[in-house]
Amino acid sequence: MYFKLAWRNIWRNKRRSLITIGSILFAVFFALLMRSFQEGMYEMMIDSMVSVTTGHLQVHKEGYWDDRSIDNTLQIDDKILQKLNSIDNVSRTCPRIDSYAWLSSEQLGRGALIIGLNPEVDVMELSDKLVNGKVIGIEDRSIMIGEGMAEYFGLGVGDSLVMMGQGFHAQTAAAIYPVSGILHFGNPKFSDNLVVMPLKLAQEFLSTENRVSSILIELDDITTYAEAKPKLATLAYQESVDVLDYTEMIPEVLQAIQADRIGGKMFIGILYIIISFGIFGTIMMMTAERRYEYGVLVAIGMNRFKLFMITLRESVLIALVGVVMGFILVFPLLYRMNTDPMPFAQDQMDAFRSFGIEPAYYAVIDLQLCFEHMLIIFCIAMVVNIYPLIKIMTLRPVEAMRI
Repeated sequence: MYFKLAWRNIWRNKRRSLITIGSILFAVFFALLMRSFQEGMYEMMIDSMVSVTTGHLQVHKEGYWDDRSIDNTLQIDDKILQKLNSIDNVSRTCPRIDSYAWLSSEQLGRGALIIGLNPEVDVMELSDKLVNGKVIGIEDRSIMIGEGMAEYFGLGVGDSLVMMGQGFHAQTAAAIYPVSGILHFGNPKFSDNLVVMPLKLAQEFLSTENRVSSILIELDDITTYAEAKPKLATLAYQESVDVLDYTEMIPEVLQAIQADRIGGKMFIGILYIIISFGIFGTIMMMTAERRYEYGVLVAIGMNRFKLFMITLRESVLIALVGVVMGFILVFPLLYRMNTDPMPFAQDQMDAFRSFGIEPAYYAVIDLQLCFEHMLIIFCIAMVVNIYPLIKIMTLRPVEAMRI
């Protein structure tokens, strides 16, 4: 009965109630939109780094991460790869060999990062990044390069690049390879300076035989890296190894994300303060308008606490309607931006690419994040009801009924 009475009281003054519901809806809509876009940007940044350079976890020879030397590579075989793949939550293992080489074509030259990988299983997902040509196969004797490098050298599919570097134990590494495909990377550093080769071809070029720089591990769920890490370290390898997780390999990226996340939360806090005053102003107006009504009810003997509980139920219903409507309005937009991110304006693309972020509006759909902010706004609406409680408990009926 009390909720039915509270619901009727809400619509006695539709304008007042709609203003309050609108302010709560606005807070939920923009809080979820901003935080989802912000977390989406972080996810794209981490995914860009993890897929191209580190993996969720990485196994390499002890001390390799400190010097990244081709001489400090790890000997592997199919048996150890099978053991790694059998560990819980491990989605796939990706052996790689990384090195550097000088590239030249006609009168131009530049240094580049060489990554040898198995294109059939690697986390880089070459087919998703392909813009021209074809993806290399594990037995191919050709390479793939980024768009920036192709533009710098003026190369297309079928053209060749000369590669010179230092192989295993200072052996000379020199060869000429045709370009079979052009890749798109959101990060311009990869686009301008990365060469992708089949693992076998890279091992031949660098004279490493069955040695690799590292084994990248992709997990089914990135949050399980702490559980999987000790399991990887206890396997019987042919040499001493180190196992690092992505938080140890890209700490500067995570620190930048954390600093930016704090800034985003501060902005949301300011939004909450503004909304709090908006809701509080509406509650004050509602209490003042109903002062005479409260005075009459108290004068005829109605319990003050019951009167407050009716008022509280009105606020609960208004807050619930505003929060739910805000979520209903924002969710389709979040879903659209999650499945089909919208590209940025042309003048903003270069700035975001310089940070290794794909220049598109991408939103994560995190129900926990949504419910957290919905709960915060609902609690704000409840806290401001302290004001009508104080007014009702200190109300003097004679003064309240004076017109």
